[in-house]
Amino acid sequence: MTDIIIYPTDTAYALGCDARVGEAVERIFAIKGRDQGKALPLIAADINMVREWCELSGQAAELAEKYWPGPLTLVLPVKKSGLAAAVIAEGAVAIRVPDQKEARALARRLGGPIVSTSANKAGGNNCYSLSEVRTSLGEASNRVGRIIDIGELPQRPVSTIVKVCDNKIIVIREGAVKI
Repeated sequence: MTDIIIYPTDTAYALGCDARVGEAVERIFAIKGRDQGKALPLIAADINMVREWCELSGQAAELAEKYWPGPLTLVLPVKKSGLAAAVIAEGAVAIRVPDQKEARALARRLGGPIVSTSANKAGGNNCYSLSEVRTSLGEASNRVGRIIDIGELPQRPVSTIVKVCDNKIIVIREGAVKI
């Protein structure tokens, strides 16, 4: 999928594309006005897809089994080539399996992870409706190819982002999951 898509997650509306298509990933940076030094997070269809692309073992695997599908993002080492360089930072990606069927279905149909960054201008608030997305993105929203609208989403906290390093859990961002 080279199109940019706006779709619902279990936390807010997101901007996404096929995480393997570098050109599409670059367009998301432009639409958001996001610093290209910040890798974009990903969504996978299920834990098996995560295991296909990433090293998932030890405490990270335990966290995944306990909290997925749900609002927990794990920073995991990449084990398979093919992802766009802009989604990888220091050999790892931030990835999760959301508790939102449309988001998982997109990744499943593509057969690989999708980008999942909040559908707002960089630094802006999360958007829980498409009208908020359009307001936040302004004219840049016209560069989106597809939209999945399921109405207004409940306002939930962002996903918790965790990295496991030397068997220690490091919380990068506190969110919905308390660890």
